[in-house]
Amino acid sequence: MSVDSGLPAFRGSDGLWTALLPEGMSEREVGSLTQGDCFVIRPEQAWTFYGHALDACRHATPHDGYRLIRAWAADKRHGAFAYTSNVDGQFQTAGFPDDRVVECHGTIHSLQCTVPCTQSLWHTGRVSREAGDALPACIHCGALARPNFLMFSDVDWVPVRTATQQANLRKWRADIERPVVLEIGAGLAVPSIRLFAETFGAPLIRINLEDERVDRVTDVGIRGTALAVLREIDAALTAGARLVETIS
Repeated sequence: MSVDSGLPAFRGSDGLWTALLPEGMSEREVGSLTQGDCFVIRPEQAWTFYGHALDACRHATPHDGYRLIRAWAADKRHGAFAYTSNVDGQFQTAGFPDDRVVECHGTIHSLQCTVPCTQSLWHTGRVSREAGDALPACIHCGALARPNFLMFSDVDWVPVRTATQQANLRKWRADIERPVVLEIGAGLAVPSIRLFAETFGAPLIRINLEDERVDRVTDVGIRGTALAVLREIDAALTAGARLVETIS
């Protein structure tokens, strides 16, 4: 979903792996920056890497697909709820209410203590990583701060914000009689979104550029990019609505 907003996929030769490499670091070493202890073992390189990623997320403009989903939801009694593994905050930037979003891996726009000394989170504010900048510090104890998103083998991630979001989703879901899941670009390497979509207990529309296969007869798989397929769906919905008007 984020790729069509100009944010590179995290994996792959054109993704953040190579585009945001700290100076002097080879592509072979980037995997170490996905581990939970990277801000302790190599804080300068970790903050250079993720500081550049934060700047990219701040300046990205959500593509039109977000607006289309919001428009479809506006006609529904209970609207929509976004469940995303993206940490870029694009759904909120696109106008989704914060209490209608679950960021299951956290967000790059909030910070936490690396210790952590408390469960407290705070907004990144004007944090950036230019040469010579001091590393962000915990507002409570002064230890190094880090983004509040989940990495691999990450025992220090503070999930309090995500837990609140999950509670909001459970409350919203309780009132829905006929939900449908629109899954967009969910990967297989870390299948968090696929597992959620397949176990939500609703028909599934899977949009994927590489693997759109579905196993249940109630589900639909569509191959393509997020924005292109969302536009095609919107065109089909518009045509269907006009047909109904013509018949009636």
